[in-house]
Amino acid sequence: MKDKIFLTFDLEEFDLPKEYGQKISEDEMYNVSLNGLDKLLKLLNKYDARATFFVTANFALKYERVIKELSKNHEVASHSVSHSSFSENDLKKSKIILEKIIGKEVKGFRMPRLRKVNYKEMIKAGYAYDSSLNPTFIPGRYNNFSETRIPHYKNNLLVIPTSVTPVVRFPIFWLDFKVLPLFIFIFLSKINFICDRYIHLYFHPWEFTDLSKFNIPWYIKFCDGKKMEIKFEKYLRWLKTQGEFFTLCDMVKIQNQ
Repeated sequence: MKDKIFLTFDLEEFDLPKEYGQKISEDEMYNVSLNGLDKLLKLLNKYDARATFFVTANFALKYERVIKELSKNHEVASHSVSHSSFSENDLKKSKIILEKIIGKEVKGFRMPRLRKVNYKEMIKAGYAYDSSLNPTFIPGRYNNFSETRIPHYKNNLLVIPTSVTPVVRFPIFWLDFKVLPLFIFIFLSKINFICDRYIHLYFHPWEFTDLSKFNIPWYIKFCDGKKMEIKFEKYLRWLKTQGEFFTLCDMVKIQNQ
């Protein structure tokens, strides 16, 4: 049996410059992500790679046709209403907006910046799974080092953590992909395939856009635009030899078998 690959992307307005005190217009926030999405989808289509996109309702409302088309080949899940602010009402509100646009049930949620989320409220809002847990320690962000690193249930909600290596909990995610040599990232991926028989990765479409003009940390801009396209395609090509691509909605079905 082939290993399982779960590719996920946070499709949001690019508000990161605001976090570092830089002004950015609303149009540019959306255009950066939209341009990156176009490049990313060409790569996913080329390698027949299905993925899960966590989309903010604001992004979906601005580009309804794009999101509806996206949902034909990929899973659309919720990334709240806005990437910059949150209230518990946004759990249900974002789900309703996305479902109206794509004409399908939205089963998953990921909190912007992987902040903690109230599981009871998520269940009340009608979600089947949450993907907001990175079970490691990221200085200045969160410390989830002691959390379970594989899918598990909290009441009736399936929690699907992003992949980290066993024991040392080294995160296998977008930031490390950008700064590490590809052969090291592939090595880390192999460890997870050996131990877990699957890998759960997450990235952002805006990474596929040239970010050089923005006043954000160097490690975020280190591999962007065309460099990111080239590196990601090499990784996709390798992943294709390791297993099959699934959505997180498929993970729910697998866990319930």
